[in-house]
Amino acid sequence: MYKIAVCDDEESVSAEVKRLITEWDPTVEVVCFSSGEELLEGYQSYEAVFLDIDMKNMNGIETGRAIRKIDRDTKIVYLTAYRDYVSGAFGVHAFQYLLKPVNKKVIWNVLEEIFRYLETSEKKTILDFHTVEGVVCLPVDSIYFFEYENRKVRLVTEEEQFYMADRIGNVAKRMEQFGFSVPHQSFVLNMFHVKNVKNSHILLDNGMEVPLSQKKQKTWKQELMQYLSERLEEGKGGWKK
Repeated sequence: MYKIAVCDDEESVSAEVKRLITEWDPTVEVVCFSSGEELLEGYQSYEAVFLDIDMKNMNGIETGRAIRKIDRDTKIVYLTAYRDYVSGAFGVHAFQYLLKPVNKKVIWNVLEEIFRYLETSEKKTILDFHTVEGVVCLPVDSIYFFEYENRKVRLVTEEEQFYMADRIGNVAKRMEQFGFSVPHQSFVLNMFHVKNVKNSHILLDNGMEVPLSQKKQKTWKQELMQYLSERLEEGKGGWKK
C-alpha cells in the first residue's frame, strides 16, 4: 500500500488535500500532520509528502531539509501561497511546487506523475558521454557540473569524475535543455543541485562550490530564478523531475 503524508498547519487545507488524494485512489493511505516537528517525530517512509512552506515554528523549507537527511527518495510536493518562497527551497529537491488553493485537476496530475515516476525507472533521463575511459551512461540528476581544465572537460557526479576530450561550449549547448547553465566560462552547472549563492560562490548540496563570474552574477541569478519560477508555473499542470 502506498503512503502519502500531508503536512500543513491549516487543518482545512490538510483535510482537502487528503480528500482529493483519497478520491483519486481510495487505496492510498494518507496521514496528516499539523507541523514539521510532528511529521519528523518518528518519521516513516512515504512515497510522497505534501508540505506547506509557510508554517509556524519549523517552516516547510526547514522541514524539507530535515527530511532529506533521512529520506532522499520521497517526492516532496510544496504547497505555497507565495511565489517568493520558491527561491528559498535550495537543496530540498522538490518534485513540484503548487500554488494554493490547489484543485482536483492539479492534485490528480501531480499524483499521476508521482506514481508513474515510481513505477517506471525509465523516467530518469540517462545520457551517454564519451570519456577518456570509454563510454559511460549517467542519469542527468546525478551530474553536478562540468569543468574545463587542462584542455579537457571534467564531469563531476556525487561519487565519481570523468574526463572528456570536448569543448565546454559543446557541453553547455547539449545540457542546456536539462537545466544546466554557465555561471563561469569554465563551468556548466546543474541548477538542480544549487543550494545557495553567496557573492561569487555557488554552494551545491554536496558541499562543493562552483565560482560565479562577477560579470555574470546578475544575469545568472536571474536565470536561476527563472528556472525555479518555471518549476513553480509548470507545477500547475504537472511538472516533474
